[in-house]
Amino acid sequence: MKLYFVLVAPARPANVGAAARAMKTMGFDAMRLVASRVHEEEEASWVAHGAQEILTQAEAFDTLPEALADMDLVIATTARERGRYQHYLTPGEIREQIRSKPSLNKVAIVFGCEESGLSNEQLAEVDLISYLPLKVSYPSLNLGQAIMLYAYEMSQLMDELNADGAAAVAENFDNAGQVRVLKSKTAELLGELGVSQDEKLHQWVMDRVPMLPQRDLNMLHLLCKDLARKLGKEV
Repeated sequence: MKLYFVLVAPARPANVGAAARAMKTMGFDAMRLVASRVHEEEEASWVAHGAQEILTQAEAFDTLPEALADMDLVIATTARERGRYQHYLTPGEIREQIRSKPSLNKVAIVFGCEESGLSNEQLAEVDLISYLPLKVSYPSLNLGQAIMLYAYEMSQLMDELNADGAAAVAENFDNAGQVRVLKSKTAELLGELGVSQDEKLHQWVMDRVPMLPQRDLNMLHLLCKDLARKLGKEV
């Protein structure tokens, strides 16, 4: 499994350089930027200090959907809880969510811009929401600090997953680890069954699917296939 750090519209080259340095310190190397190319500026390289290759290899995208198109699971970070979402997970809880899904190939953690974070529209495009439970009311951390905290939480997990290899993967269900694909298929079937007309129930299902452990994802995969056959559709 590979973890990607996705930075949405970062404004300050120094913050991106600090993010690259934090990533390398914890053993990560995959950075993506959305609507920004400040990683190409000299200040970013200077602050990165020894992690310039992360900036050089970073991928730039115009939009967030483009940056997330090939991901199996996407986690967004936010500095505050927002009423619409039912589940806000700490970095440690995010680590356990990833651990429970050994068939994942690509996972993204998304960070918003320094001034305003991620919009509600951007949060709606992800699978899980995470926040840092700060002890004081100060609204947010520096981008580099936030990335360091998440990278630290994930580093030990990555060592475990890489050591275990694919031993526990998905019980031979094709694409069972692609949470986003399964979530989309579930939403389509809910629409066919008329469940999507109940907004609260539909949102509850969409919130819960990404939190399912591997065995339950496998069972949902089978259920979707069976329902699709009954409805005369291919899933």
